[in-house]
Amino acid sequence: MKRFAIFILCNLLTFFIYAGVIPYPGLRERIARDPEGSLLLLDSLEEKGTIPQYGIDYLRALSYRTQSRYYMCMHYATHALNNPEIQRDSVLTSYTYMLLAESSVASFQLAEAADMITKGKEYAEKANDQLLRANMLQMEGGLYRNMGVLNKSYECLQEAVSLLSDISNAEAKFLLSHCMGYLMGYYISDRKPQKAWEVGLQRERLLRSLESRTDVDVHVLDRHKGFFYSKMAYLSYQVKKPQMAKKYADMFYSTVFSTTSMGQLEINDFLLESGDYHSVLVHSKAYFSELDASDSLNVIYLRTLYQSGKAYSALGKYSDAYNAMMQAYDIRNKMRVNMERNQIFDLTDVTDAVSREYELEKAAYRVQMQHRIIIGLVGIMAFLLLLFGGLWRALSVIKRKNRKMAELILELDDQRNKLMPKYSFPQLEMTADAGEKKLPQEVDTAAEGDTDTDTSGATVPENESLFLKFDQQVKEQKLYLNYKLMRDDYAHLMGVDRNRFASILKLFTTGGNLSCYLNDLRLEYSIGLFRNHPDWPISKVATESALPSLSTFYRLFKDKYGISPNSFRKTMLK
Repeated sequence: MKRFAIFILCNLLTFFIYAGVIPYPGLRERIARDPEGSLLLLDSLEEKGTIPQYGIDYLRALSYRTQSRYYMCMHYATHALNNPEIQRDSVLTSYTYMLLAESSVASFQLAEAADMITKGKEYAEKANDQLLRANMLQMEGGLYRNMGVLNKSYECLQEAVSLLSDISNAEAKFLLSHCMGYLMGYYISDRKPQKAWEVGLQRERLLRSLESRTDVDVHVLDRHKGFFYSKMAYLSYQVKKPQMAKKYADMFYSTVFSTTSMGQLEINDFLLESGDYHSVLVHSKAYFSELDASDSLNVIYLRTLYQSGKAYSALGKYSDAYNAMMQAYDIRNKMRVNMERNQIFDLTDVTDAVSREYELEKAAYRVQMQHRIIIGLVGIMAFLLLLFGGLWRALSVIKRKNRKMAELILELDDQRNKLMPKYSFPQLEMTADAGEKKLPQEVDTAAEGDTDTDTSGATVPENESLFLKFDQQVKEQKLYLNYKLMRDDYAHLMGVDRNRFASILKLFTTGGNLSCYLNDLRLEYSIGLFRNHPDWPISKVATESALPSLSTFYRLFKDKYGISPNSFRKTMLK
């Protein structure tokens, strides 16, 4: 029972939280001081037509809200919102949404609250009104709270606090203070007094910072302080700091708000903790005497009954305590079954509505994520297509290049075969005498007394003639295929010494040495093998070309022709 009373308490913070650009500021202050007398003034202003009708309806709703008469507040706020002319006043439209949402939540009319919060959020999005959006988040947290979805209530309220923390005007700071008050109430209701105390200290710093500002409504600040000090006085007992309770109670009684009927009800929780039960009963009886029977189904009346019951019980007046509890029980039952009040405690439709909204948000988020994933996949596919297109184009270029290179290689091979001399030379023979090699064209010059031919001073034509004869003989006899022949063998074949042989090769060969010369001839020979034996594996072509190392064959072939042996064979076959 006590916890329920505390739970109800967190929904009862005042609506008067705004400063800055507020509609009808003078009338608003008059309503705050004398809500009942303000109704007569509004009747007079309506007859004179000095204020638009939607403005009169809004001010009447505000007056009834000040008196905690939520049913009448909702009635006139709905009239104001349904007036087409109010759409020209975006500020007043926002405040009317706030009035309706707060009154619906406070009176447990959850179906109307869910509908109004949804419309308020849509209007805030349309008008880019961050304050209205924060207020709707706060009210949505209260709605979830009344439905028992505690984690969602904290999420909504913390999101509102985060949103308001980035706005510096006084109006936003008052709304931030209001949200902090709600958060304190949530923690108190959930029996987390230490967290409520920490939030209270933050709110106290915020209110102190507002005292030094010149754009602050002093009356609004006074009401904020009154609500805050009453809660901190009560909370001091919960966190085992009774010495602080008296300090905050004295600060509460220093406010103008403490002299109002709402202020007297707000301090009752502290008075119950401090044992001043008589004052609690005085405040409660004053409220009961002013209560309109047509608006008795509200949480303030329910809370006051619980407070009176506790006070009577503490004073030993058990009969009065029993009557107060029975009245509270009756009010709760009426809230559950009153069909004219939209079955306030029947949460099925509201739960379904809020659940649908939550599911729609989740579905929208999933659709958004799927949309992003699809865009990402399309981007990746486009990139892959471009990459594939680039690779395909590069491959086509390589194929054209390989085809052109193969054509040139084959053409050069044909020309080389046509230019090959038709005469032959004696074969180079290997003697068996201790591995000694003898060239057949050598003459026995030793018998003639000439053991060495001095060619160091030979002319270029002589060197060229020697090389051409040597080259023709190597090609005709395919001596380059015999990798057993050594440098001296080739020098003897040319008929010169080693040094002269090396200098002639340097002048008339591409690589300038014997290895390059022989490898070029072997690679040229391999072209013929490719043409005559297309079914041979490349390893056999390499071996038959006197290049048994396959990696060496690939490297030399690619260096010479600019194409790999495998690509050349495939292109040649095509």
